[in-house]
Amino acid sequence: MWKFLLGPLLLGAVCLFGSIYGADAEQVVHKPPSKVRAAVREAIAVAPSGTVPLDGGQPLSYEMRIERISDEQMVVTMMMNGKQGAETQLRFTPQNDGRDTLVTANVHTEHAVMREALAGSSKAKLGYAPDWVFNLTIRPLLKKFAEQTEQGGAMDGVMDSRSHGDMSPEEERQLQEWRQYDATRPAVDPNQAARNYLSGGAR
Repeated sequence: MWKFLLGPLLLGAVCLFGSIYGADAEQVVHKPPSKVRAAVREAIAVAPSGTVPLDGGQPLSYEMRIERISDEQMVVTMMMNGKQGAETQLRFTPQNDGRDTLVTANVHTEHAVMREALAGSSKAKLGYAPDWVFNLTIRPLLKKFAEQTEQGGAMDGVMDSRSHGDMSPEEERQLQEWRQYDATRPAVDPNQAARNYLSGGAR
């Protein structure tokens, strides 16, 4: 009986806590908002489109698009094989009388598109990861972006950051719980499964 309940209970707990701790990613950049927005555009311009080989799967064609931009917001869309796979909303909030900027990022993924694009590859499980996982993993990327922006250096390599060493212990714990569950979970959409469980749909 406990084995039967363990999966939904763990999934519900991980998604619930993950949705709280990974609701978005924040980073203060010690530059004015106008310079931070320009640095984001520069970072995207390093590799706005291309093809990425996937181990075990078909090559992935991607394109990064800045869909909307204003003084306080930017929406960056990632196309995967011609379809929208993810959207990142960026907010730029002035801090310290406009000398600094609080960057807030929130990632929303199109799970069906990601599953199709990554099918058969070693990255296929990412198609089932809830959005908060991406919000957690983008935090060290934002920190590296802030450091390079403050130093006035090139943005090369920022978008390829894979280091999680800058995460807090709580963030690392949440990712570890997801990985532990992910290794044995059934092939279902975690967000939908959690909603079903928390609403009483899972038995």
